[in-house]
Amino acid sequence: MQDLTVVINGGGMVGAASALAFAKAGACVKLFESNPPSLDNQGNNWDLRISSVNAANWQWLLSLGIHGVIDPGKVKDYQRLTVTTQSGQSLTFDASEVGLTSLGVMVENNALQSSLWQCLRDYDNVDFVTEQRIDSLDSQQKTVRLTNNELIPFDLLLGCDGANSIIAKLSSIGYRGWDYDQRCLLANVELEQPIEPETWEVFRPQGPYALLPLSDTKACLIDYDERASIRALQHDESALQKHLYSVFEPRVGKFRVIKAASFPLQRKHALYYTSNGCIALLGDSAHSIHPMAGQGVNLGFADIQCLLNELSNKPVAQALNVYEKQRKFENAKMMRLMDVLQVSWRSTHPLARFIADVSLTAAKAPLLKNFLIKQAIGD
Repeated sequence: MQDLTVVINGGGMVGAASALAFAKAGACVKLFESNPPSLDNQGNNWDLRISSVNAANWQWLLSLGIHGVIDPGKVKDYQRLTVTTQSGQSLTFDASEVGLTSLGVMVENNALQSSLWQCLRDYDNVDFVTEQRIDSLDSQQKTVRLTNNELIPFDLLLGCDGANSIIAKLSSIGYRGWDYDQRCLLANVELEQPIEPETWEVFRPQGPYALLPLSDTKACLIDYDERASIRALQHDESALQKHLYSVFEPRVGKFRVIKAASFPLQRKHALYYTSNGCIALLGDSAHSIHPMAGQGVNLGFADIQCLLNELSNKPVAQALNVYEKQRKFENAKMMRLMDVLQVSWRSTHPLARFIADVSLTAAKAPLLKNFLIKQAIGD
């Protein structure tokens, strides 16, 4: 890829990982990001923006060079994942069942983004553009025009600029999707009692609640509920803490809330992932998924690896065509699965609850369970 000029709009986790992977492959990379991350250590407290990265994607990220760079205090391995239905039926996936030490890691988004940027600064074939933004593009001439009127040529333009992608807009790529009318409440807490390296999720009619382990005594508590209910809690600190205690204290014991926030849940899927044989959308620019299974950033990292694999043995236009077919199919499949689970497992209808319990029981069969674990780790 030594002769390939790649312009990437967006330097978040997916954009920075794309830039690093292409730089490592020898491409000339120009990374546009108006809000570059701080490369300084951000202290001991975790930010609320946390991702669950599966084992396969974590090994890929380590292969890009972040090992030894990322703050180890902002990474936590987890060995088990437990899902519990409304009737109390549970299924636990354990890494040891497939001969692994972990299913993946919890990682602070800021820490991962900063480590990727730190690695990028070691490459002479990477240019950072932080003062100017992309204002327009010409896919026929393969150029982008910046806000200062400068023209930048490219062989490949990647939109890694999130759910409100400028590259998608400039490429006239529309979306299909909807609002779930829910918000996700996040609270980082300090626990009195140590917890196991396990992430778990319990389903209820209003939405599931879950725990992400951050250390032996720190966790991120997650609660999904109707938009109005979560907003009301955020305007009353006392009510918020009382609510969190009522939901989580029976399972984890006493804790102290460090910080809390919420975000709305939406589903968006780009009608096209590519345009004119030289433009591609990756990550949230192409797909926004319900976060209950933590698949969002994992799908984005899979996008990058698929695109790089195709570009290794095909011309750009042909590689983009295969990339779109493969990733749009795989991402749509995961999005539909999340929709089915979050609707059916929340249902109060006796038949739906029965089916949820039966499906969980069936998943305990050794062959199926091993298959599901491998899916969970990205194998």
